[in-house]
Amino acid sequence: MTTPVEILDQIEISMSDLNDRIDWTELFGNMNPVEIEIGCGKGRFIINSAMKYPDINYVGIERALRYFRFVKERSAKRNLTNIRVLQDDAGYFIERFVPDHSVTAYHIYFPDPWPKKRHRKRRLFKQDFLGHIERTLISGGTVDIATDYVEYYEEMIALIEASDVLNKMEDIPERVKSLGEIRTNFETKYVAEGRPIYRKGYEKH
Repeated sequence: MTTPVEILDQIEISMSDLNDRIDWTELFGNMNPVEIEIGCGKGRFIINSAMKYPDINYVGIERALRYFRFVKERSAKRNLTNIRVLQDDAGYFIERFVPDHSVTAYHIYFPDPWPKKRHRKRRLFKQDFLGHIERTLISGGTVDIATDYVEYYEEMIALIEASDVLNKMEDIPERVKSLGEIRTNFETKYVAEGRPIYRKGYEKH
């Protein structure tokens, strides 16, 4: 049986170790579907998902070092061999290292809205980023987004709904819904503060 220490050693993805597109089968040691969470924070969604769905492989991307370490340690303590985490830029990682038609779902929850006008160019969700999401999703793959920031939400929705690849879903994926109403640490905080949460799901046809 794999020990928490061994899992801690294998759980991290480092872009400095990558030369080309990732072979998910080699990375995880199986051919299970791959889902990616961008901005996994303290890991509530990705860890609960990995526990509930052991036959799905999850990749979490988190820029903040303390959250990244937290997710690694929590995953290892729970012996979750179906999680890998990366502390780096999500946009570049997806563009450079994620293979075509290889991801079953993207989860993009509460991305940094960079609210100041002079900082908005730093936002993750742009046309080229969306293009790589479309490229890497399998047919029938999904994108689930959530934010408390209505202006950024409208910007993301406008980009996605102009796509000729993604179709709006009537509801979010069942495997996401099954985790309960509050799915991330940010969502817990914002709901407690009384902020509205804007959420929508899309499917690649």
